[in-house]
Amino acid sequence: MTVRLLFLSLLGLLLAAMPAAAQSNGCGGFPPTKLTLDTVLAPIKRDDSLSIAQLTRLPGRTPGPVSTADSHVLGLTQARYGEQSQVQALFKSMGDGTYCASASSLTISFGFQQRIVHVAGEIPAGSCLHGEVLAHEMRHVAVDEALLNETMPQIRSRLEQVIDGMAPVRSRSQAQAMAAIRRPLESAMRRIMQEFGRERDRRQAKVDTVEEYERVSRVCNGEAREYLPKPAARRAMQRG
Repeated sequence: MTVRLLFLSLLGLLLAAMPAAAQSNGCGGFPPTKLTLDTVLAPIKRDDSLSIAQLTRLPGRTPGPVSTADSHVLGLTQARYGEQSQVQALFKSMGDGTYCASASSLTISFGFQQRIVHVAGEIPAGSCLHGEVLAHEMRHVAVDEALLNETMPQIRSRLEQVIDGMAPVRSRSQAQAMAAIRRPLESAMRRIMQEFGRERDRRQAKVDTVEEYERVSRVCNGEAREYLPKPAARRAMQRG
């Protein structure tokens, strides 16, 4: 079972105006935009301190295949993914109170900023069930890593297309010009994030199947039953 936490930000950095000798009447003469794309894959942290009840109540957790109020969570994988971007731009003062601007570099870091794998604290470390639950959670981790590796070349290709379609902008202020430069980049990254999230949900659902949950409940001679809350005993009805 996985928990998805989303993180998205874009930081714009304004550079000094180009030297007067490089200025012209139009908005041409800017160098090509340099794209740097970095993969982020935070190290896996392990935390077996939370109980079954605490894992079950954890905010934002993705429900399993049997999404019922009395379901219990033996293991959980938390992952926070997103992107951080820096845009640098060059400006030309046009002498009439306006500016021409073009992105000089775009640096994007995309991937998983945090990954935590939990096994419920009631399950003894080294036990058969502990190994089964941990193996299940590591399948979630493997799905995330495979998807990220597949996605990064696609992100680069799409951003290169966006950059190729960007022309220098002319505006009354550097701030307005920077906003115009950032707009298509923000839009592209927003779509990429949405598509990544949908595909991730689809792939992770193949790990959390009804059959897999039933298998874990049966393995290790049904050890899971020892750690699940016992159903409340029914009160005997008294006849009047």
